[in-house]
Amino acid sequence: MRSGKIKLIWSLSITAALLVIVLQGYWLYNQYRYTLEETANETTAQVLSAWDDYKIWQKARLKTHRDNLKSYNTNMNQTSTIYLSETEESITDWTISIHTIKKSGLKSWQIPVDSMDKSVEKVQNKHILDEIEKNLSLAQSSKMPRKDSLRKWDEKIVETDSLLVNTFRFKTAENQNLIYDAVDLFLIDLNFPFRMNAIDSIIQQKTGYVPSRIDTLSLPADSVLWQPRAMHHLSLAGPSVTVDIPYNVLKRKVATIVIPVAPSHILKTMAVQIAISILLVLVLVVCLLLQIQIISRQQRINELRQNFVNTTIHELKRPVQTLKTIVSFLPRSSPEEKAMLDDARIETDNLTSYLQKLREVNQAETITGSLHLSYFDFSALVKDCIETIQKNMERKLPIETDFSATPLPITADKMIMGNIVINLLENAVKYSGEEPFIQIYAGIDENRLSFSIADNGIGIAAADQSHVFEPFFRSKNDYVASLPGMGLGLSYVKMAVEAHRGTIEIQSKPNQGTTVTVKIPQQ
Repeated sequence: MRSGKIKLIWSLSITAALLVIVLQGYWLYNQYRYTLEETANETTAQVLSAWDDYKIWQKARLKTHRDNLKSYNTNMNQTSTIYLSETEESITDWTISIHTIKKSGLKSWQIPVDSMDKSVEKVQNKHILDEIEKNLSLAQSSKMPRKDSLRKWDEKIVETDSLLVNTFRFKTAENQNLIYDAVDLFLIDLNFPFRMNAIDSIIQQKTGYVPSRIDTLSLPADSVLWQPRAMHHLSLAGPSVTVDIPYNVLKRKVATIVIPVAPSHILKTMAVQIAISILLVLVLVVCLLLQIQIISRQQRINELRQNFVNTTIHELKRPVQTLKTIVSFLPRSSPEEKAMLDDARIETDNLTSYLQKLREVNQAETITGSLHLSYFDFSALVKDCIETIQKNMERKLPIETDFSATPLPITADKMIMGNIVINLLENAVKYSGEEPFIQIYAGIDENRLSFSIADNGIGIAAADQSHVFEPFFRSKNDYVASLPGMGLGLSYVKMAVEAHRGTIEIQSKPNQGTTVTVKIPQQ
């Protein structure tokens, strides 16, 4: 295998391995984000569940102390008004008055459970009742704009020595269940103020005693939060879940609960996926290293083989040449001796040709980096090759040439191009039968040399055409098997053409001949 192909295989293998590792890392990252989102959603659900448990506990406490309460009214007046904009939207005008009577001997305010009429009868300050009625009247007649109704929040507090009246007036599209729930939260917070340590204990039980941070704040006058709101901060460093809980909606009091999402918990959840991914990456890296090792060994073996072949050819050239000389000088006293010596000369010539082709193929595997490019006339080179072939033939062969231009200047390795033409001509002569006819076409087409050598020989079977460029391949055709050869000619030609960044094609039909076309770029 040539060094260029080895480098290409290494580059492709390393690139593929890196892409697989990157894709695997990207998949793990997405899995981490997905697991993080799932964990954040689970944590949010746990916090909301803890908040529900806290409200149930506080409402139970409020019910237990119900005998200390007198009465309260949550909806003194409720009117519905339809405002038309791009869509129809129902807005409800709410006025909520909550009366708190101070019990004797206590410093806290308690909500009476008696009816509103009874509580009013017990109030001695007549101007408080007038204020309440005024608020109710305003609630019935006011027509505030839609924008103000969603943002403006009117709150009025009237306090005497024995009575506290909180009046809230607003417009909203929220359903009445949220409004009643907001009133309940107000009553709970008034009787049993919000306890951070109590809800923190419930949250830790729900989340497995994950530490949390709870802060309380008051929203601006133009803001209100009716329901809990969750925000996920899913950064790689320090992910957390923030849940805003309105523990007193009417007073716009909010508890902000921040719970960190431990990356160790996420990694523990993904332990199997991470282990499988690491194992796959390790297997990929090991396979890549083994591949590189095997290719390196093959390259070293190939170099040893080339050195061995070159050394063997060099050592055989001298005795073969000596044998040819001896055969040439042996006497031919009888026809039998002459025939035997002629056969010996032919076989030594064949052996010399085999050694030459073997040397060419051996050198062609490393020919790419050793090309000696020059500028020469290709048409003259072809004519020299034809003369060389004709000298070795007992009779003159009909070889027809057709050049698009004379001279035909190209840039290539002149010696190797000569070897290409001679090999193709030898094949055309060898497989052309008793009456060979060979045609050679050459020309420059789209900045590349294109030449073809066609014969009228036995042709190549379709099943063999994909193998003719393989070293040492010979067709099983009886006629081909009877001819001398090692199956190295076309193998050498293909390697030499590819060394010039060219292409070679074969078109052939049995008993109709073969055409070999070579194209060499000239840029």
